[in-house]
Amino acid sequence: MITVAFDIGGTFTDFVLHDAERSRTHTLKVPTTPQDPSIAVMGGLATIISAANVEPASVSTMLHATTVATNAILERKGAATGLITTQGFRDVLIIGRQKRYETYDLYISKPKPLIPRRYITEVTERMAPDGSVVTDLDMASVDAAIDEMLETDRQTIAVALLHAYANPDHECRIRDRIAERAPSVSVSLSSEVSPKFREYERTNTTVTNAYVRPTVERYTAELEAGFENGGFGREFLIMQSNGGLVSPEIAREFPVRIIESGPAAGILMCAKVGRSAGHDHIMTFDMGGTTAKLGAIDNGVPAIMPSLEVDLVRHKRGSGLPINVPAIEMLEIGAGGGSIAKVDRGLIVVGPDSAGADPGPICYGRGGHQPTITDANVVLGYISPDWFNAQGCSTLTT
Repeated sequence: MITVAFDIGGTFTDFVLHDAERSRTHTLKVPTTPQDPSIAVMGGLATIISAANVEPASVSTMLHATTVATNAILERKGAATGLITTQGFRDVLIIGRQKRYETYDLYISKPKPLIPRRYITEVTERMAPDGSVVTDLDMASVDAAIDEMLETDRQTIAVALLHAYANPDHECRIRDRIAERAPSVSVSLSSEVSPKFREYERTNTTVTNAYVRPTVERYTAELEAGFENGGFGREFLIMQSNGGLVSPEIAREFPVRIIESGPAAGILMCAKVGRSAGHDHIMTFDMGGTTAKLGAIDNGVPAIMPSLEVDLVRHKRGSGLPINVPAIEMLEIGAGGGSIAKVDRGLIVVGPDSAGADPGPICYGRGGHQPTITDANVVLGYISPDWFNAQGCSTLTT
């Protein structure tokens, strides 16, 4: 039985091939290809398959974790997104909750929504909390809202109507009308993405799903096509934020569920390594090229939370964007090895923008010109260019 696992990060794509019959494990690290993540994956697969001396058809399972969605949110590099909501609720994302993560700070900063207010439009309709119709959906207002979305070239649209979790009829009718008029535009409904009460959390979760959906749809479809053309054609599963696995079809429909896919995989791995070493209480740290993640394991098991926050302002609960999906508990910040340093109002600021894999840090010699943490570590002698990420596969006999 041969299993291949790969993780697409903002800077590197990592591979592990485990050959149970020969008791061998092969690893590989290659630069990510941001313009098309599948390019790095297919190239890396060819390399590690060749090094392991196995045929693609002999691979029984492909497991995938990623930070593509996370990085898109932190760096604000998602698709052009619009939001359609109930009349009178245009400012839900801006208002948020009246909670303060710092009670006595007069200059508190609130998390910035993923989309500006000008890309939010309203329709005439109203549902009661029990799902009964207070005001029927006015299709003329729907067409006007769609016109606004198309005029501003929105690639993806979130629909979050008041109390749609109790009755999704109006949201479904809006999706049908968008499909008639603009079939190429993807649509995310709050009644499907997050059918829960509390308007702010539900709306933000739906917007997040729409924001990263085109990116995830595109690269996962390209991966599947590459696997089929390469002769793999076996089971392909993607890790969710809660540590579970889903099919590519579900990941494409609900990409908000894989926001913390890569970090979740790392924490699960740390839990297993800790148990094998006899340790049940562990702090985990995962430094990537774009983000850094901190996790905790108690009694050998990571905690699963009913929701998570991303893009925290001050790394405190309540300061980030709420996402209504289960996730392994962790703290994540937009600072990694490729994070760009700059001067802002006389202060040095690091991240959340990252040099990524293309062009990457200056020291990679690929045309980068903005200083990063990795560049600083090379200058200070913490990283040696002679051995850093040596190309080629490594093999471990287990």
